[in-house]
Amino acid sequence: MLWGVDGPRFLLDYTLAVTAALLAALTVRSLTGRRTRGDEPGLIELAYLTDRAALACQVAAAGLRRAGAVRPAELSTMVAVAAAPARSAPLARAVHTAVRQPQTWAAVLADPGVNRALRRLVTGLLRDGWLLTRWQRRRVALGAVPLFAVAAVGIVRLVESAVQHRDAGGPASVVGLLLACGATLLGGWRLCEVPEAGAAARRLLRRARRSHADLDPQHRPAWNERGTDELLTAMALYGPRPLLAVDPRFADLVGVDDERPRPPTPRQLARRERRGALGR
Repeated sequence: MLWGVDGPRFLLDYTLAVTAALLAALTVRSLTGRRTRGDEPGLIELAYLTDRAALACQVAAAGLRRAGAVRPAELSTMVAVAAAPARSAPLARAVHTAVRQPQTWAAVLADPGVNRALRRLVTGLLRDGWLLTRWQRRRVALGAVPLFAVAAVGIVRLVESAVQHRDAGGPASVVGLLLACGATLLGGWRLCEVPEAGAAARRLLRRARRSHADLDPQHRPAWNERGTDELLTAMALYGPRPLLAVDPRFADLVGVDDERPRPPTPRQLARRERRGALGR
């Protein structure tokens, strides 16, 4: 017996240690960013939490388009044709200002005013706790360190057994430990990929998607019978593809790709994280 422990017993202890380390890492991930302050995010902020800056800008542009403030122009550009709605979000006003002269969508995204509005939006989400700060993201990533430590113990046992020609267990135990070490390393690597949105933001998105499940593009809603608020809500929660159904030319202008898969839901992301943590 290597280290005074036979192969099956060590594999059992290793499995228990991995389970404890995995639970600790998932607990840190689920608790980090669960406290927020201020009001709940608006549609453009929800769009940012769903799929970052590109979707937030698309929702802002779609709101201006539905209000009649902008329209497509020549050579794949868009241009402002009326004043922005009175209560437009800062990002929507920045997009409107950027297209006072005909601009391509790439030029809009590169506009300094639009980028300043995006930075202010991100700053507000960080301040209110919806996005994780750099320190919080580091803490979530460090939660995976125990998994690497447990994997290191298993690898050291395998290496020492091979170098010293000592028995680390029967063939089944050795192969099982080798596979378990590989799965542990893979799970730790996957858990090092930290989401930008905190636990409260992921919970908010799940709740909003349940409340607006009828707007899920997979259910093929009749968009011609829906209002602007419902269209923008669907875009903010499920991605920009609903815009293709009501205004395909403008959707193509703002970079909506019919072939692009919609952003994964927090539940799908959590499922992928669990699969990665288990080494599947």
